[in-house]
Amino acid sequence: MLQNKKYIKFSEENTVEVMVMSQLDKGIEAGDKRAGTYKAKDEQGNEVEYLLEFPGLTVAELNAFGGTKAGTYNTTGRIPYTAIVNPHTLAEISNIPGGFAVGKLTDAVEEAKKTLNKEHGPSLSRKDLEKLEKQISEIREDTAEGNFVKAFGAMGKLEKSAAKEPEQVQAKVAGVKAEVVEAAGKKLDELEALIGRGEGKAAARELGSLARSLKGTDLEERANALLDSAKSG
Repeated sequence: MLQNKKYIKFSEENTVEVMVMSQLDKGIEAGDKRAGTYKAKDEQGNEVEYLLEFPGLTVAELNAFGGTKAGTYNTTGRIPYTAIVNPHTLAEISNIPGGFAVGKLTDAVEEAKKTLNKEHGPSLSRKDLEKLEKQISEIREDTAEGNFVKAFGAMGKLEKSAAKEPEQVQAKVAGVKAEVVEAAGKKLDELEALIGRGEGKAAARELGSLARSLKGTDLEERANALLDSAKSG
């Protein structure tokens, strides 16, 4: 099913798959073609054993799934067993024991999706999620480099677009903003120390743009006060 072209296209926008395969090690030892493996190095340079049928997935990773919540849904003893799970609560919504046609699964997913969207707001596609993660990554990079003007500018645009997204996305964006504000607070600590050492002019050069970026945050008042102090020092 996971290798069906029609389902692959459908799953790209509608599902996230978690697979549990029992007795995988026995299949590998017996030389079962469907349990075929190959060895290669992972991103850290360690040699690992990958599965031929599922490129990029290691034997260790697949075996680990059996010890998670994913391994608890099938209580029927029938294989295969497909469960559609609520991503918010991890409760099983529906299931399909045994073999079935692709259409049966896509119909069941669509039905579950309608209910979930009604209860939790519109779902987020992988494409939009990847875009979100890229934006967050860029904001964190700018923050780490001390480029707060760019970071807060991008943060404002992200907050605006996230206002129309599900609560989970808004919460994620709010968390990232908190990270940027915290980093900016530490920067203000550094600039305050700089002013204390009599280097007000140097501090003022950075505080001007930083204070404007912090408009509307809890740090706005402090940044402006430091800027005044730097200019008068």
